[in-house]
Amino acid sequence: MAKYKGTTLRNDLKELMKETPMGNVDFMADKILTPISVKEQTGYIPRLSTSAGMKLLDLKRAPRGSFQRGVWTWNSSLYATYEYGYEEPVDNVEKLKNSDIFNEEVVAGQIAAHQLKLAREKRVVDAVHNTTSFTGANNTLAITHEWDDATNADPFADVNTGAAKIKIKAGIPKSKLHLQLNENILRNVMRCDRVRNDIKYTKSIDELNEPQQAKLLATFLGIAEVHVATAFYDTTALGVDDAVFGDFWSDEYMMLYLPAPAVNSWKVPGLGRQPVWSKYANDYRVESYDEEQSDSRIIRVREYRSEFINTKFGFLFSNATT
Repeated sequence: MAKYKGTTLRNDLKELMKETPMGNVDFMADKILTPISVKEQTGYIPRLSTSAGMKLLDLKRAPRGSFQRGVWTWNSSLYATYEYGYEEPVDNVEKLKNSDIFNEEVVAGQIAAHQLKLAREKRVVDAVHNTTSFTGANNTLAITHEWDDATNADPFADVNTGAAKIKIKAGIPKSKLHLQLNENILRNVMRCDRVRNDIKYTKSIDELNEPQQAKLLATFLGIAEVHVATAFYDTTALGVDDAVFGDFWSDEYMMLYLPAPAVNSWKVPGLGRQPVWSKYANDYRVESYDEEQSDSRIIRVREYRSEFINTKFGFLFSNATT
C-alpha cells in the first residue's frame, strides 16, 4: 500500500465503509453545496458581475455617430480550505480477542468516516442557515404565518416573495429554484389548507410517501425541486453510550436557492460550493499508523475543504414552523 509520511493509505477500509448501516443517514452537505476541486489551498475566484451583458440599450447608430460601447467590470472572491480529521484507536490485544467476532479496524474506519461526514454536515448547515450572511429584505424573510398554521399559512405567497428577490438579484427564474426544508416542515405544510385545497381533487396527500409529497409540493410552489433534509446526530458528549438524537436542519429555517451543478467549474453560478483541495485528496483520505506507546493501530480520516456561499443565489426563510 502507498505510504504517506509514515502512514499507510487505507482505501480498502474506505470501500468497506460504504456498506455500513451508518451510511443510511441522508447527508445534505454535498447536495446543497456541491464540492469543487481546487488546485491550491487558498485562492481567488474571478467573478463577472451579474449586470455584464444584461443592459437594455438603444443600439441604433446615429449618422456619423459611434456604436454603443459596454462598460463592465469583474472582481474576485477569496476561498480558503482547512484541514479536518478524526482518529479511532484500535488496541492490538483487543483486536486479537475480538477477531473471531468482528474486524475492529473496519468498525473503527466506519466510525471515523461517519464522524467526518457529521462534522461536514454541521459546517454546511451553519453556512447555509446563516443570519449574518443572509440579512436585509433582499436576502431573508421572517414568515408571518408559520407553515404549521394550517388555516392562515400561505406557502405559495412566501416562496413567491423569495423567488422575486432572487430574480431581482441574480436574474434566475422561479422555475429553476430549489427549496431546502426538513421533515417536520414538510409534514406541516402538507396539512396546510391552501396546499390541500389546490390539489384535493387530483391527489390524496395522505397516501403519498415523503419523496412523492416533496415532488408534489415543488409542483404546487412552481419550483424545480424540494429537498427534505433528514440528517441527524447524537447530541450527547463523546464517551456517553446512550444516544439522544437531534436534527441538523432546524424547524426554524428554509433555504430557497439555485444549486451549483456538479461540474468542476466556477463559471456556472449557484448558492455555493465546497472547495476541496485536490492535491490533498479528491474527497477525504483514510489512513492507518501504529502507535507504539499504546500498542494500537490508529485509523485516521481527514479532509481539506471549506464552504463558499454566494448570497445572490439564495434566500433564507426564518420562522418556518414551530
